[in-house]
Order: sequence, then C-alpha cells, then structure tokens
Amino acid sequence: MYPWLASTLAQLKQRLGQQLLHHGLLFIADKGVGEHQLIDQLVKSLLCATKDACGTCKACKLFEAKSHPDMHYVVSDKPSIGVDLIRQVSQFVTTTSQMLGNKVVIIENIDLMTEAASNSLLKTLEEPNQNTYILLTTTKPNSLLATITSRCEKIRLILPCTDDSMTWLASQTESPLSKEGLLAFSGSAIDYLSSMNNDGVNYGVFCDDLESLLQGRTNELLLAEKNKAHASLVLLWTYQKAVLIYKKQMEDVSKLPADNAISNLQRTQYAECLVFDCQQANKKIAQAGINKSLILQQIFHKFKQVSLIH
Repeated sequence: MYPWLASTLAQLKQRLGQQLLHHGLLFIADKGVGEHQLIDQLVKSLLCATKDACGTCKACKLFEAKSHPDMHYVVSDKPSIGVDLIRQVSQFVTTTSQMLGNKVVIIENIDLMTEAASNSLLKTLEEPNQNTYILLTTTKPNSLLATITSRCEKIRLILPCTDDSMTWLASQTESPLSKEGLLAFSGSAIDYLSSMNNDGVNYGVFCDDLESLLQGRTNELLLAEKNKAHASLVLLWTYQKAVLIYKKQMEDVSKLPADNAISNLQRTQYAECLVFDCQQANKKIAQAGINKSLILQQIFHKFKQVSLIH
C-alpha cells in the first residue's frame, strides 16, 4: 500500500472489524493518487474469512483469481456508464451471498454515469442490503448528483506533498528524479514512476528533446511527429514549462527598477500567450480529424521563441 494511503486503509479496516463501515463509500480521489490499490486491499478484507485480507482463505484466493462470486465490478466498453449496467448492480445486491459473507460492488469513475444510471444507483443506495458494500470512485465530484453523494460516506484521497512524493520515488527507482518531473504528472508520484518505464512517452526524454530543439539539433516538425501519438500529455508538459517560465519572468520583473519594469513586463506577455495557446491546443486536438502534428509543431515553435527570449 502506498504510504500516503496506509492510514486511510487502516481506519477503514478497523471500522470494518467494529461493524461500523458505511454501506456506500464514495472515494473522491486526486488523479494518480492510487485509489485502485486502496480499494483492492479494502475489498480483500471485506471478502476475507478473517476480515483482514489473510491471503490464504478460499475467499482471498478467489479474489486474487478475479473469480469471487460475491464481487461485482462494473465495466463499461463505452464512454459512459449506462443504466443497464447499474440495473445489473441492483439485481446482484438482492441475491444471497454465495459464500455466506459480504458482497461488494465496485463502480469506478461514477461521474461517467448517465442520468438514468445515476437515478437507478440512487434507488440501490437508498435501500441498502445487509452485508453489502458499494464502493464508488470519482475524480470529478462536482459532476455527481447531490442525492448520490448525500447517501454515501465521502472519503477524500489527496496526493502527498512534494517532499513525501520525492522520498517515496527515491525508494522505488535509481533513475534521476526532479520536482519539475513530478509537476509534469500533476504531482502524482505513481504516474511519474510509471513513465520512466514507458517507451512510448517519457518525460525525461521529452525534456532532452526540447533542449535539442533549443540547441538546433532537431526541429519543430521532427519533434511534433515523434510526439503526436501522445499529443495531449505533451501539451500538458509544454504548458507546465511555459507556466514556470512565465512565473520566473514575473519574479525577475518585480526586482527591476520601475523605469525598466514596463519594457520587461511586455516580454512576459510572450510566455503568457504560450500558456494560453497550450490550453487552446489541448482543446483542439480532441476534435476528430485534427492534424495533431501541425498543432504540436506550432506550439514547439512558440516555445522555442519564448525560451530564447527568456
């Protein structure tokens, strides 16, 4: 278990042992915090014969084999979670436990539920069955019906501070680490670590490529072609670098004499424009048929201009 989630898991397991665990748990998670692992460990305890995820009982072995009959995992092959999937949940919770223990339903990203699906789930939450637990996750709590959130116990899962994340990362890899790299993954140490073993898109390689662009060892077109398959993530990284440049320029301007501040403030507008252009570009690439390579090429060209001015 990730160290920043260990205390939350311990509290949930303690309440389970005391039979004080709410039947509907809504995990409101920061992106990349690791809620999946927390839920897996909790579900193990809910289904385990000893209620402590022993790993040796029949229930634990069935869970590991992903064949436990009293666990229902909602999976959608569409961009949304439809009402038919939630109706299956309703049917599942009304049946008797096949192993005479707890029953567990897991629905991730419930913000993807349609209105009809939300209303169907609401009925299930309003009439809880004994020894049945419904575990829900979301990274977008503002997208949920208030009637659903009001019937669940809300558990907030937040990312650890930068120093704690860097300490954990250092214990997991011998690769070079940087706080800027952590920021590139919105503070998620899990996503940052995962990227180091990803041949498709790697933040360290991306930074090296940008440096090659500034040094003239590559050009905008080649860099755009290389990264078009991961355009959204690359735009996020470029956006974050532009924000850092903008903040640095603003700090520099604040230290200048008043008679020079205005001309230097004009210089910061280039970085500010790049920040805005990255945001707009990320919206454009979501459109069908859009030329992602061309959009990236334009952004890299502007980044080069801003960096040279900086």
